[in-house]
Amino acid sequence: MSASFDKFKQLLIDTYLFPANYTHKFIGKNTPPFLNGVIQFEMKFLALKKVGEKKSANDGHVALTYSFLAGSADDIIELAKATYEIEDLLYIL
Repeated sequence: MSASFDKFKQLLIDTYLFPANYTHKFIGKNTPPFLNGVIQFEMKFLALKKVGEKKSANDGHVALTYSFLAGSADDIIELAKATYEIEDLLYIL
């Protein structure tokens, strides 16, 4: 695990009492590769529940919000790592 995930993991441990509901938000380009990546992402994490989707004014970007019941900080780390693998991802919030 990289140092950046080590800090993130400690922050999660300090912030949450597991199991915990975690809100996961990210923004990507409104492109077929991004949208297909999101489908694969959703299939990998069956415990995800999409709670929001909003397109930008010009439809160039899509913001997605999910609720995720995480059993541990490691579950959230895996969620973040999988999000980074989505093509045309812009930001994780």
